[in-house]
Amino acid sequence: MKGFLLSAVLGFAALALVNFCGPYTGVSLSLSPLALGAAGALGIPGVILMVLLHAML
Repeated sequence: MKGFLLSAVLGFAALALVNFCGPYTGVSLSLSPLALGAAGALGIPGVILMVLLHAML
């Protein structure tokens, strides 16, 4: 349980960092329920997956 919570917090932090750096990198992710769920459930790998999908599409 402790590991899952840490992973979720790190995922939310990574999502916030991607959006904070968005004006400089040109990559920003929407804060939709799906994005928040992926960041919370999958953590940092989920955010990386969303960034890669954003780059491919």
